Amino acid sequence: MTGELFINGNDAYTTYGASLEDTSLGQLMAPPPMKEIVSNKFRLSHGKVVVNKSPKLDERDVTLALHITAPTEAMFFARYAAFCNMLKAGKVEISTKYQSGVVYRFYYVSCTQFSQFMRGIAKFSLKLNEPDPSNRGTTDKYDNSNA
Repeated sequence: MTGELFINGNDAYTTYGASLEDTSLGQLMAPPPMKEIVSNKFRLSHGKVVVNKSPKLDERDVTLALHITAPTEAMFFARYAAFCNMLKAGKVEISTKYQSGVVYRFYYVSCTQFSQFMRGIAKFSLKLNEPDPSNRGTTDKYDNSNA
């Protein structure tokens, strides 16, 4: 579990007791959508004119299923509180051991209610928004002012 998931540069399991559900890696790795192609229909020509010289990626929403675990109930609530405080900052950088050098830059949107909670184990889903899927690397580049 340790060394598999990193959130904001911290090992998620060590820091929060958090791990991704198996399906979440596929959510992360799914290719982002493309922005609509610029086109125009002229009355004086057949069909339409399509301009696709420089295709661009669109934002995407991702839902990640996570688990938080702890050996005691007290430690669970401490980890949960730390996790919630991290989410309050808004920015969530996620990387995994499976994709070296890839850092997904998200903004926190919401969290569904726990689907399971049993004295030290919880499962929930985070809804995140990736405003610029082309901005994946190792440096902090949250600035979208050049877009």
